[in-house]
Amino acid sequence: MRIAVLKGVKNFVIEEASIPSLEVDEVLMRVKACGICTSELYLWNGKIKDAAFPLYLGHEPSGVVEDAGRKVNGLNIGDHVTFLSETGCFAEYAKAKKGNIVKIADNIPFEEALGEPVACAVNGIRRSNIQFGDNVVVIGCGFMGLLLIQLASLRGPSRILAVDINDERLKLAADLGADLTVNPREIDAIKYVKSVTNRRGADVVIEATGEQAPLSMATEMVRIRGRLVIFGYHVGEPRLINMQMWNWKGLDVINAHEREPEVYMEGMQIGMMLLSKGKIKLKNLITHKYPLEEINNAFNDVNMKIGGLIKAVVAP
Repeated sequence: MRIAVLKGVKNFVIEEASIPSLEVDEVLMRVKACGICTSELYLWNGKIKDAAFPLYLGHEPSGVVEDAGRKVNGLNIGDHVTFLSETGCFAEYAKAKKGNIVKIADNIPFEEALGEPVACAVNGIRRSNIQFGDNVVVIGCGFMGLLLIQLASLRGPSRILAVDINDERLKLAADLGADLTVNPREIDAIKYVKSVTNRRGADVVIEATGEQAPLSMATEMVRIRGRLVIFGYHVGEPRLINMQMWNWKGLDVINAHEREPEVYMEGMQIGMMLLSKGKIKLKNLITHKYPLEEINNAFNDVNMKIGGLIKAVVAP
């Protein structure tokens, strides 16, 4: 089979490898789509230092069941699935434990059935504890931010306010459930949030960028005893926080990243159910699709933030 191997910074190489062999509780999938995650982008572009190459990346796959170990029940050859794999999924084939696989409806396109990032978003919203009537701010309207807006809207907030420096993404945020939008390059976003919350600040602020400035902005926007949810993936230099303000406001600061395997899979099951029922929509978020041979071009386009790109997937 063909597999993309990251040999060094900005250097994926397509190699031939053996199709993974199966243990009795494992399942083999023909990979149909695999999303590009920001964490992998930082390995490709060198933002994460001291990476031990070669690396076998790709952890947002969907595909078709090709084979199964003798102790696997409940799955059939040809089933459409999304899954968590211990093998890199920028490849033609990948395997996973039966417990790390979720079946998807046949009418859901593979490029939309990206169970892993959807699970992350679902679990992030679950941890945010959004209540009926809350004022919610989402800072960052990339793929994950736009997913978070849709999921937050299902929790019954009073309003959702989306913050981004890209007007096209703000328009999409409004289409997907944001009641208000603000571009901080055009107006003071902190003052705007205060103005629409009777000077209290938001009950929940979700930072979904992984950058310093939005993290500082989130601290200013959240109300006294509010919830500051850090969803962005932060790498590079240590972040600076206003601990005095965190203390004075008595904030609940929530790291929205989930690492418990069972909870991870619960989030994936919930997310695929919501997708199948039309409660969340990914069609307009999956904007670019690349064959395996163009994986370096795909990562470069994500890195350069080319116009119109929200989520890129590789189709091996």
